Amino acid sequence: MRFVDEAVIIVRSGKGGAGCVSFRREKFIPRGGPDGGDGGKGGDVMFRADPDLLTLYDLRLKRTYEARNGAGGMGRQKSGKAAEDLVIHVPVGTQLYELPEDASLAPAPPVEEELETGPALLVDLVEPGQTFVACQGGRGGKGNLHFTSSTMRAPRFAQPGEPGQERRIKLMLKVLADVGIIGLPNAGKSTFIAAVSQARPKIAAYPFTTLTPNLGVVEGDMGDRLIMADIPGLIEGAHEGQGLGHRFLRHVERTRVLLHLVSAEDTSPEGVAEAFAVVDEELRLFDPGLATRPQVRVVNKIDLLSPEDLEARRQAAEVAGLPVLFMSAMTGQGVEEVLAAVWRLARPPEPVVTPDANEPEML
Repeated sequence: MRFVDEAVIIVRSGKGGAGCVSFRREKFIPRGGPDGGDGGKGGDVMFRADPDLLTLYDLRLKRTYEARNGAGGMGRQKSGKAAEDLVIHVPVGTQLYELPEDASLAPAPPVEEELETGPALLVDLVEPGQTFVACQGGRGGKGNLHFTSSTMRAPRFAQPGEPGQERRIKLMLKVLADVGIIGLPNAGKSTFIAAVSQARPKIAAYPFTTLTPNLGVVEGDMGDRLIMADIPGLIEGAHEGQGLGHRFLRHVERTRVLLHLVSAEDTSPEGVAEAFAVVDEELRLFDPGLATRPQVRVVNKIDLLSPEDLEARRQAAEVAGLPVLFMSAMTGQGVEEVLAAVWRLARPPEPVVTPDANEPEML
């Protein structure tokens, strides 16, 4: 399934059923009076965060979602049936924006800069099971039974049902993952996530093979899971939108730990620290909070280095005071050490509480 993180759809709630104009007509009961029932309520349109979904792909296939209308009222004071609500399931981490009526439904909706000065954020669905009612269904109309009075004993009218609501909704997905794998193009991010999980991203020996984030799940020894997001390669100027930077950087915002990879081919023996500085600066310019996010820095593709070059890079990292790990995602060398470091940051052990010796023992 393709990873789709943006979609624009139209949602319409159901209109309420019309009230009924009816009169009681039974043998031996002359002038039985009005007995028209009320119309049923139209269905709401709501969004629900579903942890089993990872993409907005299905919302690209269908653009219009309509809830059913409420049923009309009936005689003998019978109310019409209320329509069922329409529930649209979206991935956890989806943001909903309301667009003007003339907004396009094209696959490439407006970028985030336009959202900052245009449509307001309706809701941010960050909790599994969280729901949001986007359109309220119309109320059912009242039957003629409600309009009797001392001067109007036989009203021959009833209320129509209220119309439903319509909205154009822009959905933007920000991936919720424990670990975001970042780095320059061709740093080996896809190779790493394929080596430690069941994800099967496109891998090739040229830059920008990954055009959309890939998600992988790493299983721990105790049955716990770690969700990793392979963020497509960032380049200098990404915070200004270079190389689709904004679309990629927003997925980093919700990760707890950053796994920063650089290729051994792109580092000189003395320039290990400078190799990480390019992407670090882009993170800082995009969101200063990202610069303080816990990072595991790794030099990848060490299988391409001689033992002397590898040792020179280790010493350069120690001199710079920069904690750096070294691995080859292709051969597996050093991968376990990197995973262990990521687990420690993403799932820190809970502190062990020891009983105070001065406290009296409970019997």
